[in-house]
Amino acid sequence: MVTQAEGAEYLEEIRQNVCSRCVERPKGGPPCEPLGKMCGVELHLPELVDSIHEVHSNRIQRYLNHNRQEICGKCAFLHSSFCPCPMDYLAVLVVQAVETVDERRDQRAEQALEKRDSYEDVDVDEIRRVYQEATGTWTGCDWPTVTGKTGLNLQGWTAAEARAMAHETEAEDWLQACLWLAQTEHHAQLAEKSAAEAMQAASEGRWRDALTSAEWAWSLEFSTGRPLRHRPPQVWQRLREVIEAAYLAHEFADSSF
Repeated sequence: MVTQAEGAEYLEEIRQNVCSRCVERPKGGPPCEPLGKMCGVELHLPELVDSIHEVHSNRIQRYLNHNRQEICGKCAFLHSSFCPCPMDYLAVLVVQAVETVDERRDQRAEQALEKRDSYEDVDVDEIRRVYQEATGTWTGCDWPTVTGKTGLNLQGWTAAEARAMAHETEAEDWLQACLWLAQTEHHAQLAEKSAAEAMQAASEGRWRDALTSAEWAWSLEFSTGRPLRHRPPQVWQRLREVIEAAYLAHEFADSSF
């Protein structure tokens, strides 16, 4: 099954080229769950990508049938009056998004072979520099939002502050904001921990472990919606890139024997 780290690239492609066509997308989404709208794509992304990979057809109905068999049959909302999945009318776009990511990954692999000499320039000192520049710079919601029915801008707010507002105003939007901010802060803490583990693994020459942890740190950041709104690149994106380069350099070196 597609890991959460691998799924981040698929989710980004879907958010950019599929979610924009979704008639059920709430204002300010995606992500849509913090805004009160459950989405089948967000709920079942790894299973959805795997299901698409298992079908090779020019007919979209085959993808739909396979999705219903592999995903719908196991969904908690099966037989309920509410179905969160927009696949029926967005299926073509979702399949195209997954295939676009697959093609892009194949191209990156080919480019990696062409540029393998440049990977040798990335060493542990460079990785440590990137890590030290990033650590401590993301702790919660630091981008503009339009959240809830009242369109709350939660930039700079903490979960504790939102909880106090929820008690003071008894407003449902502030209660939802508190829960989402707490989740975002938790993701930031987990990403910081994963980045530290990536740095430690790189220092010890455990490159596969380092790459896995760096990918997970970036995936946690991405899942909050932050990377879609931030330029320059995300906090943990650069760490993932330099560790991936070092990992590939060692892979190429090992395969040369």
